[in-house]
Amino acid sequence: MYGYLDESGAPGVATRPNDFFVVSLVLFLDKESAERCSAAIDRLRMRLKVSDSYEFHFSRNSTKSTDSFVKLLPSLEFRFMTIAIRKSGSRRHASYPKIAEYLIREVSLRLSELQIEMDSNPILCTELRRQAKELKLRIKFKQVKSRSHNLIQLADYVVALSSRKLKGTPKALEQYRPIAAKIIVFTEITE
Repeated sequence: MYGYLDESGAPGVATRPNDFFVVSLVLFLDKESAERCSAAIDRLRMRLKVSDSYEFHFSRNSTKSTDSFVKLLPSLEFRFMTIAIRKSGSRRHASYPKIAEYLIREVSLRLSELQIEMDSNPILCTELRRQAKELKLRIKFKQVKSRSHNLIQLADYVVALSSRKLKGTPKALEQYRPIAAKIIVFTEITE
């Protein structure tokens, strides 16, 4: 399987109520389904008449780009896992080691082999590698720049929509609906 990972929020203590550190892993059964998804994202750029290097990034895109990308999601052949840690006054729970532990545990229950590409984050990548090695999992990790990688941009949208879902507002839940049927795991940790 092939996975693409991105995170939202930051480790540490809460700065506001309902503050989360979230990671989502978008999964494809095979390289062909990942390539079809990437091609669909390229076609969306053409329909929107934006440059080939335009980055789909949830927090920076226009409403038109965001709405178009969200509308594309149900037609894409992916599934995903999301782990969300509700931040509190304690640093030990909302940390890179903790989120890596929870994610790798979920992966280990479902997959025997996986290749993961993720937006550059050396600390999170190191923690994920360490956790996978401890469990003797066959997972390969590669860090890439999201600006030049369609499937990392997809992971950005999935983690952003997952983060918004946690807020529970009607608008956030409506935006999340297009990917709701693609969930493998959605875990909210409130320790």
